Amino acid sequence: MVKSHYDGSDASGVLRDSAQTSPTSGGYDALIELLPIGVFRLDPNLLVRSFNPAAAELVGLSATEVLNRPCKEVLKCSFCRSDCAAVEARDEGAVRRSFPVEIARADGTRRSVLIDAVPLEDGSVAVMLRDVTESERLRQALHDRWVFHGLVCVSPSMKEVVGKVRDVAPYDSTVLILGESGTGKEVVARGLHAESPRAPKPFVVVNCAAYSETLLESELFGHVRGSFTGADRDRRGRFELAHGGTVLLDEIGEISQKIQVKLLRVLQEREIERVGESRPRPVDIRILASTNRDLWREVTEGRFREDLFYRLNVFTVQLPPLRERKEDIPALVDYLLQRLAERTGKKVRNVSEGVLATLLEHDWPGNVRELENVLESGVVRTRGDILQEIDIHRRGSMTATETPSKRMEEALRRTAGCVTRAARLLGVHRTTLWRHMRETGLKREDFLQG
Repeated sequence: MVKSHYDGSDASGVLRDSAQTSPTSGGYDALIELLPIGVFRLDPNLLVRSFNPAAAELVGLSATEVLNRPCKEVLKCSFCRSDCAAVEARDEGAVRRSFPVEIARADGTRRSVLIDAVPLEDGSVAVMLRDVTESERLRQALHDRWVFHGLVCVSPSMKEVVGKVRDVAPYDSTVLILGESGTGKEVVARGLHAESPRAPKPFVVVNCAAYSETLLESELFGHVRGSFTGADRDRRGRFELAHGGTVLLDEIGEISQKIQVKLLRVLQEREIERVGESRPRPVDIRILASTNRDLWREVTEGRFREDLFYRLNVFTVQLPPLRERKEDIPALVDYLLQRLAERTGKKVRNVSEGVLATLLEHDWPGNVRELENVLESGVVRTRGDILQEIDIHRRGSMTATETPSKRMEEALRRTAGCVTRAARLLGVHRTTLWRHMRETGLKREDFLQG
């Protein structure tokens, strides 16, 4: 147990150096001591100069073990670099709020905390620590409930999709997955495979639209040596490579009539013939197919075999477009940002209210794939831990209801040219707004009220 009073502290138990002591500071120090959150002060060199009991309890050290030591030795943060909250507060003179890190306690355990850093007049920084370990655990538990093998399922329509996946996954039934480009058809297929008894075996994806007829035939069925120019050895196709597992035929609506006939035999007989060979080879596979086309229309117009359609359409999963399930967007943003943080190493943990409003307004013709691309572009560009509107609007390919320049103009007009208030409306730092005003030629004077 950490001692409530420290060697070198005043009677209140708050550790502080004598240079900061004043006759009027007693009440303030007593308040800091009683706060349930950790509070300490760093000098301009990031040495710890004061430390309240809650901070000591959180890190598992007594104040005498902390005084005059570098912050990084005390907290052992997971994110201790030049752009940490305390450094930015000291160097930029700006408050940093809710900066998420993990700290290592003296006993070796780790805690999830949020850091607030406030610059002080003498160049030092006041730092507040809030322990959010339990809330993060609960958040992860909630995350596990609404993410199913990469499918975010908050909306009723997506919960229905997940229910269908769970229903059909244990069986070898062929599944036809329908949906617009970018809705997550391959994610559904992977979920089906992962929930099936075939999960330990291969999951093989074939993009049927990526090959010519000849190449697709060889890719799926394999070939024997000498069957065509360049075939200098026998080669197994994807169906054989997936033996015991699952094959996803993506963009199944793109295959030719010749391949359709050969695929029909695979579905009926569970055997294949390599190109240039007449000997049938048995294959133990489950076939899934996906397309963004209206396959029945393809049948009625003579481009797709009706018998193959019925063989594929044993069980259908229809994925709704993102514009019809916008209640999933906040959860999708959270899930995708976690993935992007792992991929990029950048600790972007959330989006501003303005960004979320923009994402909810957009129609998403590219669906979840487009949303992920927008977020990734913003994560790469941003310098903070909260994605701001300017970060996503700098990605020119995203259609928004207004251009960034128009949004800045409107914010400046509403605030009568007050850059600080306009920046707050836009969800960006005022220096960021000043920079973009210079880049776009906007002048504060043009918005001042006469």
